[in-house]
Amino acid sequence: MKDRDYRLNLVEQMAECDANYIRLLKLIPAFRKISTASKKPFQRQLLEQGQIAQFIVADQENNAGKIVLEINVLEAFKYTTTLEIIQKPKTGHWFENPTMQVRVYHDACTTEVTSYQGHRNFQPIYQLPNPRMYHRDEKNQVNRFLGEWLTHCLQYGRIEKVPDLTYSV
Repeated sequence: MKDRDYRLNLVEQMAECDANYIRLLKLIPAFRKISTASKKPFQRQLLEQGQIAQFIVADQENNAGKIVLEINVLEAFKYTTTLEIIQKPKTGHWFENPTMQVRVYHDACTTEVTSYQGHRNFQPIYQLPNPRMYHRDEKNQVNRFLGEWLTHCLQYGRIEKVPDLTYSV
C-alpha cells in the first residue's frame, strides 16, 4: 500500500469515540449525571480519584476464577475524567492483559484512548515502516478496540462494583 492510498476518516473516528462515550454511559450510569451537570451553569460535580467500577466479563472454567474488567478513576475535573481500564487477573504467559487510559470529555460527549499498553500520544497516521511498528491507523484501531471491549462488557458482563459519585453545587 502506498502512502497516498490511506486517508484518515475523521468522521468514522469521531463516530467511534462518540459511540464509546455512549457505551460508557450504559456501563456506568452515574456518568449521565456528570454529562448533564457539566452543561448547567455554576454547577460542579466531583468524581473522586481512586473510585473503581468492576465488571465480570468471563468465568474461567479450568481454574474456577473470573476475569474482571476494572475501571479506575485517575483524574476528575469539571469537563473531563481520565479512566484507567485494566483486565485482571493475568490470564496467560504469552501475552499481557489489555490496559489503557481513556479520557472522557463530558462536555463534548466523547472519549479518546490516550494510552494503550504504556504507549502514549498516538499519531493519526503513521508512515510505514516506523520504529515502533505501529499500524498506519493505530489510533483508530485502539479506539475501535475500546469499543469492542465495552460492547463485550455490555453483552456478557456482570456488574461487581460501581462507584458512587458525589456532587457539590
